[in-house]
Amino acid sequence: MNRSGLLFLIIATVIALGFTWLNSTWLTFKGFSISKNEKLIDYYLSDFTVLNTYPNGNMHYLIKGEHLVHQQSTGASQIFSPLLKAKDTDGEVITLTAKKAEQIKKDGPINLDGEVVAVKDSKEVTKSFELLTRNLTYNPLIRELSSEEEITLTSVNGIIKGVGFNTKLDEEELRIHKNVQAIFIPSK
Repeated sequence: MNRSGLLFLIIATVIALGFTWLNSTWLTFKGFSISKNEKLIDYYLSDFTVLNTYPNGNMHYLIKGEHLVHQQSTGASQIFSPLLKAKDTDGEVITLTAKKAEQIKKDGPINLDGEVVAVKDSKEVTKSFELLTRNLTYNPLIRELSSEEEITLTSVNGIIKGVGFNTKLDEEELRIHKNVQAIFIPSK
């Protein structure tokens, strides 16, 4: 009986050592290990709304979308079919829509790509202006919109086309960089 107990102890120890070795080999295998540079998704949202507010409770900006993917290692977010709203200095809302948006780091600029439309609704007019471009960058910290692509700005006063622009929401001034063409509609 002592011999069988000792034999069982030796076999159990060999099996335990074998499984420990196999487990450590499995965990160090390159195909199953995660490198520090690999992008891990830490959360995924579907049909979401995110509201960012100032300390006093006023809206800073609002983002809605079909899907949001956030990556743990970089802090980057991708948004599919985004709708972004931000208030202008006069309290009117500017709405941005696109096919896709990406924010490389938390609180960094938000890059909107694919048929970007920016619309500002006014209390007096249904649409104060509509801006169309292929991509646009919104920086929520300095409240700036910019693009290096062709733009078309349509308002009640006419149509302005050009290449590249930037504007700060707090200034209500639009700077078009080059190739500016304008058609003005006289007021009645």
